[in-house]
Order: sequence, then structure tokens, then C-alpha cells
Amino acid sequence: MTETLNVTVNNGSSVGAYTLDLIAPPKLTSEITQLPTLEHKRFLRDLRSGKVKQICILVADDECVADIRSATVFTENERVLSSSSMDESVLDEKTRIERYESQSWESLKTNPLYEDLVEFKGVFPETVPCELPKDKGIRHEVELKPGSKYCVMKQWPLPREQYLRSTSSLPIV
Repeated sequence: MTETLNVTVNNGSSVGAYTLDLIAPPKLTSEITQLPTLEHKRFLRDLRSGKVKQICILVADDECVADIRSATVFTENERVLSSSSMDESVLDEKTRIERYESQSWESLKTNPLYEDLVEFKGVFPETVPCELPKDKGIRHEVELKPGSKYCVMKQWPLPREQYLRSTSSLPIV
């Protein structure tokens, strides 16, 4: 099925109005999911070489966009717009408890790496932090043997007093 559209084209050097015959994109979810995928690099190469004749951008209806912006609950036909891949059955209390228990130390006893995991148990936090920990000011230095091939420089500024002490002991050349 094709559609004829009047479009304005700007190619950088001139602007013109053209009539284009476009192939109508699929409108059903089942048809969209059956479309072949195209690797990003290959798409750009084909676009530059002129092999790509048509690009369709899928957008939500105005009603769906308004529903998404106002955070209303999706109806069944709008559920396609949801990015959640979680099934509704996973959300009940019993399933959440089962998932939690499957991630406990008791459930790992059958795992072949259990002994190694227990050895480093202190490294794993009880709860996953929601942000990085605050900087405690600890800095580490690596000193290599003199005359070695690689040189490691400090990567943070020294306090003024420490800089003055370190430079005052150097001979003036």
C-alpha cells in the first residue's frame, strides 16, 4: 500500500517541493515486531550511499502521549508503549518472597563457587546502594623502582604546604 505525499526537501543547497510515493509502514504491533533488524553501522553506511529509500519514525498517538505524560495507567492496547518487560504475575507477594529467598546465601550452597563467595562475603553489601559513597580523602600511590620503564605521576593537586616542602629540598639547577 502506498501513499502520495507533498513534501518540502532541503538538501543544503536548495529547497524544493516534491511529490513522493511512500510505502505505508505497518500499523499493528505484530507486524512491527516482524520487521527485520538493521545494524546501526550498516544503516549509516547504506544511508550515506543512497541505498535507504525511506525511513519511517513511529510515534505514539496524541492520546497515548498525553496518558504517558500524565502517568495514567495504560489500557491494554497502549501497553505496547510500556518499557517494562515484567509480567504481572511477578508482582504478587508470594513470587517476590520466592525471588528474594532464591538470592540468599542459603540458596547459594549448591553453587560450585559458594566457598569463594563466602570467603569474600564482606565485600558484598547487604543492600545495593542508590548512589556512590562519599569521598573519604584516601589516596593511593604506586612507586616503581628507579630506572624502570614506566613512570607514574600523582593525579591530584598537592596542598600548598606539602608542595612547598617537597620543592624546598630539591637542589636548584
